[in-house]
Amino acid sequence: MLLMRALGCTCKVKYKGEIMKAIHLSLAALVTLGTMAHAGESLEDAFKNGKFSGAFKFVYAAGSDSDAAALKPNDPANNSNVGSVAVEMKYLTDDFYGFKLGLGFQSGHDLKIHKKNTTEDDTRNSVSASHLHNFYLQYSFLNSNIMVGRQTIKLPLLMSSSAWPLEDYFTGAVLTLNEIPDTMVKLVYIKEWNKRYGSDSNGGVVQEDMHYKKPLYSVFVKNTSIKGVTFEGQYLTTNEKSFNGDAPALVAVGGFDQYYARADYKLPIELPLSLGVLWGGAEFDAAGKKDATFYGMRAMTTIADVALKAAYTSVDDDADFPSTLGHVPDAVLDTSMLVNNAIFAGTEAISLEASHNFGIKALRSAVKVGHFKQSSEGKANSGTKLGKATEVNIDVNYAFAGLLKGFSTRLWAGYAKYDDNVKEDDFTYAKWYVTYRF
Repeated sequence: MLLMRALGCTCKVKYKGEIMKAIHLSLAALVTLGTMAHAGESLEDAFKNGKFSGAFKFVYAAGSDSDAAALKPNDPANNSNVGSVAVEMKYLTDDFYGFKLGLGFQSGHDLKIHKKNTTEDDTRNSVSASHLHNFYLQYSFLNSNIMVGRQTIKLPLLMSSSAWPLEDYFTGAVLTLNEIPDTMVKLVYIKEWNKRYGSDSNGGVVQEDMHYKKPLYSVFVKNTSIKGVTFEGQYLTTNEKSFNGDAPALVAVGGFDQYYARADYKLPIELPLSLGVLWGGAEFDAAGKKDATFYGMRAMTTIADVALKAAYTSVDDDADFPSTLGHVPDAVLDTSMLVNNAIFAGTEAISLEASHNFGIKALRSAVKVGHFKQSSEGKANSGTKLGKATEVNIDVNYAFAGLLKGFSTRLWAGYAKYDDNVKEDDFTYAKWYVTYRF
């Protein structure tokens, strides 16, 4: 229903249940349609002609020891020193009467760089676990498809994070419709949120798998029918009465509805200039829990081969925004930095970013500066005490060629300064990635 608001409609709340029922029935009908396809003579060929892909990953992360209130006592990056490796293997069969079978395996290993019995351990990275994280049946029809089973998902409000060697994954169904000109629609049904921690889970709510007694539903729409304009919106709802896990602003007992809409307009002028607006929020079922809303703006241009972006985000004072479900801090917000997030109540954030490849095709480099300010009321209602903070990020990516084709590396480093007036009110954090994909 809230997605309808984002699209300018004024539907009544009573239609929410009907919309969700329609999604459920649509998914069920297409699964039934798929099972009606009769077998052919090339099932063996479908398996023989399938494609393997995979990756070897290394991630090292280190953070200084800071006394800033926004980091203590719960931020896992504070005083961290952690490294791990992982392997991922995927196999997708060739087409068989519109069907494809996808399988995926991932396994991570903690390199035990951190000292035992200290805060140096960041359990997001020190995961020693193995998962069959992809096991789905895909059926394609016309220009669309449906995937049923275990799968990774990349949507603004529902996302398998790539921040660490192992990824979360979801069990459910995703129907992708491309039959409307210039429009893509995704209907999502989630029964389980399977988290990356596996056997390393400490029993905390943010690490335990989420088995939804009442399924989670979501609708995503992207449209480019107006020249120069790109619109996307998403609506997500769950009536789960237990904890919903880490969203990542922890959603207490009770379900919630979440919504998001973004529009970008590329101006018809010689200078490449795009302007964008962002709006979203959440409504919570918990008694006495106030809702959260936010809005943002951004401008993007390119001058002398340097890409520039300026962005602003404002979150109301009432509550934290749950953000992306799937251990992603604030993927929808342009003011996102390595350390600080603008999802907390009463926060205003502004950021400036410049990126340039210095004439090297395989290089991507960027410098980003962000400033955060949180109101007193926002502090009182927030899960963190951000106050004022300024952060600088450097992000350098390089993809190798020739004999080392498939290898890539990334160094993402940040320095944050807070106004806490404590001995160590600054923080330095860095993540180093080395990946080989084949």
